[in-house]
Parts: sequence; C-alpha cells; structure tokens
Amino acid sequence: MRIKTLSYIDKTTGWELQRLSFDQLTLLVGASGVGKTRILKSILDVRRVAKGASLNGISWYIEFLTTGGRKYTWEGEFEDKGFSVENTFGFNDEDEKEKPRIDSERVYINDELVIDRNIDGIFFNGKKTVKLSKNESAVFLLREEEQIQEAQREFDKVIFDDNTSDINRFAFDDEVEEKLEKYRSIKTIRDSNEDVKLKLYFIYKNQKKSFEDIAQAFIDVFPYVEGVKVEPLQHNGKHVPLFLREMPFIQIKEKGIEQWIPETRMSSGMLRTLMHIAELYLCADSSLILIDEFENSLGINCIDELAQTIVSAERGLQFIITSHHPYIINNIKHTDWKIVTRKGGAVVARNASDFNFDKSKHKAFTQLINLDIYSEGVES
Repeated sequence: MRIKTLSYIDKTTGWELQRLSFDQLTLLVGASGVGKTRILKSILDVRRVAKGASLNGISWYIEFLTTGGRKYTWEGEFEDKGFSVENTFGFNDEDEKEKPRIDSERVYINDELVIDRNIDGIFFNGKKTVKLSKNESAVFLLREEEQIQEAQREFDKVIFDDNTSDINRFAFDDEVEEKLEKYRSIKTIRDSNEDVKLKLYFIYKNQKKSFEDIAQAFIDVFPYVEGVKVEPLQHNGKHVPLFLREMPFIQIKEKGIEQWIPETRMSSGMLRTLMHIAELYLCADSSLILIDEFENSLGINCIDELAQTIVSAERGLQFIITSHHPYIINNIKHTDWKIVTRKGGAVVARNASDFNFDKSKHKAFTQLINLDIYSEGVES
C-alpha cells in the first residue's frame, strides 16, 4: 500500500490532522508534542476501521494506491457518542456495549464511486445491499467482494514499529514445523502474516542464500560478529527445559568467543537492528512501514546503516518515519521532510519547499533547527 493523502479528525478530543500528502519516504520532523506520533496512529486507526473496529467520533479521508496500481479513495465518519474509554485510554471497555454507528462512508476506485453509505443504507455499485451492521465499515462488511478484497489485502501490509514492543518475546509456535513446509519460497515467506522472528527462521531453513544476505547486513553494522543462526539452543539433555528444545532462537557468534549468544542475552540495540533489517527484507512487496522515533535503542553505527538501507529501499516499500536525531534528519533529503506544527488541536505538516531550504544537506538542516516553528512547534 502506498498512501498518497490523509486527513483525520477525532471529535471527542478536538484533534485534527489537516490534509497531508506522503511520498515514498516521508520524514516527520518537529518539536515534541506537536503530533508526529499521532499522525502514525491515525493511519493505524484507519487500518483498524478497515478491519472492523468501531471508533467513536472519528472521521477520515485516505487516498492510497494498491500493489496492482488501483487508486482507492475512502472517507467516512462515525457518530460522536461523547466520552470513550477506548479513544481516551486505548483499550476496549466491555461496559461500552453500544458501539458508535457510521453516519457516512464512500469508497472510490480510480475516481469511480463504488460504495455510498448514508442513513438509508449501503449502496454497492449503485445497488442497495441487504441490511448490514451499522457499526462496522462497509470496507470490512464487503471484504469478500473482489473490488474491496484488494483494499483489505493492502491494509495487511501496514507495519508499525514504535520501538516499545517486547523484542525479547519468544516466537514460539507449536505448528512451526508444518509452516516450514508451507513457507518455502521468498515470496510465500514475505506474504505470510507470521512474526518476523518466525519468518527469519523459515528463511534460515529454506532460503540459506537470502538469510546470508540479512546476516551480512547485520555483520556490516557489528563487525565483531562472525555468525548468525536461528536454531534451537544447544543442550546436553538436562540444561535446557524440554519445552524449549524445539524452539528456534536467534543466536550470534562473536569473534573470540566460543559460545553462541542467544537473543535473550543480546543487547537491545543489536537485536532491534537485526529485527529492522529482517523486517525490511522479509516484509511483503509494497508494504507501508511506520517507524516512530527511529533512533530509539540504536547506536550511531546502527542508525547509519539502517538510514541508508531505508533511503535506498526497493520493492515498492513506503516509509513514514518520525525522528529527532540530527544524523537521520541530516541524511534524508530535505525534500522528503514534513515539518509538523499545530495550532490548538489542528495539526499541519508543511513541505520543505515552503521554507526555501538550501540544496546543501548541512545548510538545510541548520536552517531547519533555527526555525521557530521547528523548535517551538506551536503556531499562534
């Protein structure tokens, strides 16, 4: 999926993202608290609605391209039922039994109206459908229809990394051996919805050359590492609990150290770097990758390598990234920057072209950090 434009309103909080366009690579920059992370979460909210969630008081407009080249425009609006536990705290409240209804919704494919929803019902290709749930999006309800199915598949390609997930969690799966037979080619591994650690195991077992490419990219960042593997832990029969003996673990071999180091003993920066590299290599073609505060948990050597990997990414990948780190900002073309500011609850992301930045990266960065709207973030 490649997002072209997005706008979003949360009526329960008064927060509004004004129409924002995205490029193949978009770096959101600005002061803390202006709404950079919230922009990423707005995209995730739209994905949730596409998957059947009912989000109180929001309205959205999104235009995106599919892998097949179709342009979808999808807009809609939920009623505002007032205070919502989910909107405020981010989790469901079982006591909130009455979900908000959708008051309006439209879907265009290549500018042709396909879904038109209003108080009278849902019209699909000009014909009224049978009575369907008023609390779930038509994109979800009609997901088996060929025209809508394509859009549904695209939302599966939205990947979010906010650097807060537990990267040390075990990728345990009691069907892992059966899945090894199912996911044998690069394409089937990439197109699966499996955990990235399991994907890494599948490619380690079934596509050695491709795994070596990932391992070498990691070793380039950490030259004191001489090997990477994904295998069950070695044991002498009694040192490893029985339930762990078939579980694949990421392990690295450092120069001068005899024992392999399991993922649970790796530094968070090393493991996160490997996960970033693996995610970039093993995600589906035309994936949309959202990364919040890209520099978190990464050393400067990791930032260097991964920033260059993202800038040169292929396979139709789209990146929307937030960062405060000078190295990242300075090494991404200023034409890919969006300077985020807000006035009250209204968030605006401006193009770098609005500020006449110098063509030199260093001078452009210096101009950026000296802008009042960059350092303060709030417009009067």
